[in-house]
Amino acid sequence: MIIRITQKLQNEIGIRAAGLMRAQESDMPFTEWYAHLFLLNRKKQIIFVEKHTLFSFCLENISRKDIRECLPVFFKKGLGKAIYSEGASGEVVSKIMSLCSGKFILSKTENRRTIGAMNEFVKQHKFSSYYQDRPIDMQDKYNRHMPMRGFPNGSKKYEFPIDVFSATLKDKYGLIFVPHKIEYSDSIFSNSSVEGF
Repeated sequence: MIIRITQKLQNEIGIRAAGLMRAQESDMPFTEWYAHLFLLNRKKQIIFVEKHTLFSFCLENISRKDIRECLPVFFKKGLGKAIYSEGASGEVVSKIMSLCSGKFILSKTENRRTIGAMNEFVKQHKFSSYYQDRPIDMQDKYNRHMPMRGFPNGSKKYEFPIDVFSATLKDKYGLIFVPHKIEYSDSIFSNSSVEGF
């Protein structure tokens, strides 16, 4: 299980670049994640992004002590909650959690496309919090409402991370997962959105 951490998260954990393990990029989905530390309302948040599907979730308001001592535990709890909140069955949750089990290997970031997507997610979290005055949403709406381009598989079209996540589960593991996703255009032009202005 590879977790590729940014410089900010390295500093928070208290590990130097020389202390990170070398790890080749994995071809197996859900076994390689990117992690970054950022501040939201002066509180520490960690975002995790899966390399192949760009599925993401956040841990909010996490202390330095917990980051250094309990990161694998918090990662697994956060991932399980995020997948379940997207409407996944127990079978799907169990499969992904089994893929994410085993020893954590902390390594340096490699894939620029994944880093770019992660930075965009962080930007949107900060934008949403600043203008709507609300804490980060643990169910991470950006999997469902934010189409991305430039997935690591080379796709040039815009796709929702949750749809790529669903297709990957079907293609690689034969698991059916139909996300309860609202269409992007509907979410923008819905009555609830208009009333908010």
